[in-house]
Amino acid sequence: MTTAKQNVTIGYNQLRISLPIFVAAEQGIFQKNGLEVELKMFETGQPLMDALYGGKVDVAGYTALPITFSGQLINKKDLYYTTAIMEDDKHPISMLMVKKDSLIQSIKDLKGKRIGILPTFAFKAWLEMILKENGIAPGEVTLQDVAPAMTPAVLESGAVDAMFTIDSAVTIAIRKGIGKLLYEGAIVPKYMGSPFPFGSFNMTKNFVDKNPDTAKRIVQSLDEAIDFITANQQEAKKMMVNYLSDAQKPLVASFPDASFLKSTEFSAEALMKVADSYSKQGIINGPIDLAKAVYK
Repeated sequence: MTTAKQNVTIGYNQLRISLPIFVAAEQGIFQKNGLEVELKMFETGQPLMDALYGGKVDVAGYTALPITFSGQLINKKDLYYTTAIMEDDKHPISMLMVKKDSLIQSIKDLKGKRIGILPTFAFKAWLEMILKENGIAPGEVTLQDVAPAMTPAVLESGAVDAMFTIDSAVTIAIRKGIGKLLYEGAIVPKYMGSPFPFGSFNMTKNFVDKNPDTAKRIVQSLDEAIDFITANQQEAKKMMVNYLSDAQKPLVASFPDASFLKSTEFSAEALMKVADSYSKQGIINGPIDLAKAVYK
């Protein structure tokens, strides 16, 4: 007798940080583990997390932790965090870039400039932290939201002096000869510690309580996908093609390798440490109880 597959709607970012979802879909891992998956695309983590809290998707990933933490505090809904995408110099995600012919030499030179940012709470908070560490107050720069797909064109046009955004928008701009890195390496981990837990996959506690077996199968699928990514970085990158924007597709082989932690490798202690740091820096408004928030 064949067991009926369990239906689940998974929200994902149209960005390379959602790679385990892409791999699990392309490799048939979800199907193998008894899941009938509907994937819903979101341009960035901000609308993705709004959709999770609003019940428009069952589960979602991967989302930068400041967005998730802030949303959890505002919506007062308990979440489970499972698996994580990590950032360090070998696996950069958030990058600070200027035009290729720019005279800007350092972060301190950004005072009085216009900076394009990925339109999410996380990137605004991180940029303000970076600027503050370099003696620049938030009011001493002008921020402009720029969607990932528009990043190369906006930088080339001169509408902004610099861009703080997520890769793969940066890789595209550099490969097209439009931009260059203002800081070589992973800039957020420089100030937050490295390796840095950039983001996670999330499920609401309500969903897990009602669908414990489905939740287990989802996490098992992500863990298997992460094993594949770790062992087959270049092959995994090819699996992004069906999920990224047209501008990104020809360059997937050029994207930096990705670093993910499986559910068994991502601890509540690590999650609480980064949340405490964000709370102390004022990036999120107050402490958040995460002692039992990591799904195993």
